[in-house]
Amino acid sequence: MFWNEAGIDPRRSYRFRLGSTDGLILSSTGQSPIWWNAKKVDKPSFSVSSNKYRLINHEINMPGIISWNPITIEVADIGDTVKTLLDQLKDFGYSPKNLADDKGLSKSNGSSHIGDIRIQQFDGAGKIIETWKLEGAYITELRFGNLDYTSDEIINLNMTITYDYAYLD
Repeated sequence: MFWNEAGIDPRRSYRFRLGSTDGLILSSTGQSPIWWNAKKVDKPSFSVSSNKYRLINHEINMPGIISWNPITIEVADIGDTVKTLLDQLKDFGYSPKNLADDKGLSKSNGSSHIGDIRIQQFDGAGKIIETWKLEGAYITELRFGNLDYTSDEIINLNMTITYDYAYLD
């Protein structure tokens, strides 16, 4: 067991960095691809379908297609984060004010995806030990938080990100 070994440094959930390579930038300065206001992020996960085949009197299960599951990201609402995310929706082709400009949602409307999402984990010394890259990512759900007179907490935005596939870099 690692509990009694002093040299083992288990991975901690708070040692991470989140960003996008060429798409959505959530920083207030508009320059950094790192989402410094990210509070939580799911790591990628996948499901494999199962196909049943019958061979005489036997049923055999064979692996089918891999489906990458959406992730959720929670970010603190600072600066103009809401406006940035709504502008991203316009880049997808949605125009709520002028229906004539509504092109329909598409991944091919120019800068319509948020770029390749990168989730990096660090060890205790600050060295990157794991980098997940999510290809073809786009926002499929965005929740703008809750307002509450009994709380003085920072408002959190929650988004669901769908992507084509992920790999460990």
